[in-house]
Amino acid sequence: MMTSLLRASAVAALFLAPIAAHAACTPAVSDDNLIEKGKLQLSINPTNPPQQFIDKDGKLQGLNVELADELSKRLCLTIELVRMDFPAMIPAMNAGRIDGLNTGMFWTEERSKLMYTVPYARQSVSVVVAPGSKETYTKPEELLGKTSAVEVSSYQMNWMKKFSDEAVAKGGKAVEIRTFPTATNVIAALLAGQADNALLVDSVARDLVSKGKVKEALTELGAARTTMAFRNKAVADAVVKALNDMRADGSYQALFDKFGLTALKADQALEIAGPGPT
Repeated sequence: MMTSLLRASAVAALFLAPIAAHAACTPAVSDDNLIEKGKLQLSINPTNPPQQFIDKDGKLQGLNVELADELSKRLCLTIELVRMDFPAMIPAMNAGRIDGLNTGMFWTEERSKLMYTVPYARQSVSVVVAPGSKETYTKPEELLGKTSAVEVSSYQMNWMKKFSDEAVAKGGKAVEIRTFPTATNVIAALLAGQADNALLVDSVARDLVSKGKVKEALTELGAARTTMAFRNKAVADAVVKALNDMRADGSYQALFDKFGLTALKADQALEIAGPGPT
């Protein structure tokens, strides 16, 4: 399974323009902690606006892109964003092809044992339907017995599976879960009538609603932190320091305000969460 994912990512991965660091500074991370000297390589899946997306001119945009730009300056390292689908990211990092993930991944205890996770934002799951759909939901239980489209290996897929399994254990109906490689594929399937509804990260759902592409039926499901992740603790420690410096000077909150996303609250620490690789 891992071999096939790595092979797929090798074909699909597209190295995007690197974010160059300032020349007149000392790198915060030594070369022996990086896959490639003087460069921090992070994966990204630009199909989730406004977190990360490709604009009409083919340029990479979004909160996570500008965050990488700011981290590049503060770490004095070139950051290269590597485009790949989410299922291939963790295997690619474990195989030593990239240094970490910068794609708005939801934090889970299980993931925190596979890599050094640094939560930096908060999001939830939204349920959307096609613009002309007659489907309406007032509570999650009304999703039981329906068909839901979700991104494979995602937090929202796992949330829905747990919700469905718990309902079945109590004698209820199951949700038919149909998985797709990216959020773009999920929406395409929804609009093609392959599912009654779709589960998306809330910021992605709001972006699509603002463009009239979908209607939001439910939101604030499974609210949790989203996280960056790294294979090396020295890199994670350096990013933690940079994020806390950004919080102190106001640039952290300003970035989230710009894109309409939710930063961690002031009493929520910007730190490594979980034990890291065991």
